[in-house]
Amino acid sequence: MKIITGKSITPVKKILSHLLFWVVYYIYDGPISSNVEAVPYKRMISAGISLPVKILATYFTFYLFAKFYNDYKKPVSFTIYMLISVVLFGLLQRSISYNFIYAQFYPEGLIRPLLYAPKIIMEIFGIYSVVGIVATLHFMRQWYVSQQEKQQYKNEKLEAELKYLKAQIHPHFLFNTLNNLYALTIKKSSKAPEIVHKLSQLMSYMLYDSNKPFVPLQKEIDYIENYITLEKIRYGDRLDVSLNIFTGTESYIIAPLLVLPFIENSFKHGFCNDTGMVWVHIDILVNDGKLIIKVENSKSEKNGTEETHQGGIGLQNATKRLDLIYRDGYELQIFDAETYLVTLKIDLPNNF
Repeated sequence: MKIITGKSITPVKKILSHLLFWVVYYIYDGPISSNVEAVPYKRMISAGISLPVKILATYFTFYLFAKFYNDYKKPVSFTIYMLISVVLFGLLQRSISYNFIYAQFYPEGLIRPLLYAPKIIMEIFGIYSVVGIVATLHFMRQWYVSQQEKQQYKNEKLEAELKYLKAQIHPHFLFNTLNNLYALTIKKSSKAPEIVHKLSQLMSYMLYDSNKPFVPLQKEIDYIENYITLEKIRYGDRLDVSLNIFTGTESYIIAPLLVLPFIENSFKHGFCNDTGMVWVHIDILVNDGKLIIKVENSKSEKNGTEETHQGGIGLQNATKRLDLIYRDGYELQIFDAETYLVTLKIDLPNNF
C-alpha cells in the first residue's frame, strides 16, 4: 500500500501528530469518560494500562496493510495474518485486564475465567474500534492528499499545454509577417522600414507581456491595432478595414494573444490571393463583463472552403486555448456564407 504523507510533513511532525492523537484519545477514554464512574481514578488508570495494546494493534494492522495491500496474489496470507493478530491482541488485552485491571480495581470481574470468550470478544471490539478510527482518519487524509496531487498534476498539465500553445503563436505570426516583409523588400517598397518598426513593437508584446497569464484588455487591443496597421501597409488602398472599439474595455483583463488569431485568419484565409478590393469589419465591446468580438470579412473566390478560416493553425490554437483557459465561459460561432463572420463572447475577470 502506498502511504501518501505529503512532501511538507517531516518525520518529526509526523511523530508529533501521532503522539497528539494518542494523547487526545487517552484524554477522551480516561479523564473524560471517568466522569460517569463512581471512582474516576480507576477508569483513568485502566485506560492508561489498556492503551499500549491498542497502540501496538493499530500499528501492526497498518504494517499488514502496507505489506499485503498491493500484493493481490496473497489475499489468503493477509486474511490469516489478520485473524491471528486479532485473536492474539484480544487475548493479550484480556490477560492484562484480568491480571492487572480487574485484580486491582474490579475484583468482581475475576469471577469469569481468563479465557472467557465473550470477554475476549469485547476486548477485541474495544481494540479494533480504535484501529477503525485511526484507519478512517488515515485514509481520509490519504484521499485528500491524493486529490491535491491530482489537482496539482492537472494544473501543471494545463500550464504546460498553455505554454506549448502560446509558443506556437510566436513562430506562426513571425512566419506570416516575414513573408510579407520579404515580398515588399523584393519590390524595394518604402513600406518595408515601417513594417520592421511595427513588427518590433509586436514582438516586444509577444516576448514580454504574453508571458503573463492575463494582460489588460486594452493592451491586447493595442496589439491588434498594430497588426492591422501592418496589414494596411501590405494591402494598400485596396483594403478597407473598419475597427470599432467601444467604451468599457479599460477595467478588464484577458489571456494574451487570444483575439488576434481570429483577426489574422480573416486576412490570411479570407482574401490573401484576391487582387481586387477586400474588406474587414471588426467590432470589440464589453457588455456586463462579457467581451464580444465580431470579425467579418469578404471572401476570396480563389480560395475553396477547405482553405478557409477553419484550417488555420492560429485559429485552431486559439480555440484550444479558449477551451483550456475559459472552458464553459466562452461562446464561439463561425458563419461561412457570402461573407465570413466570426463572433466570440468571453466572460472576463475584472482587473480590480
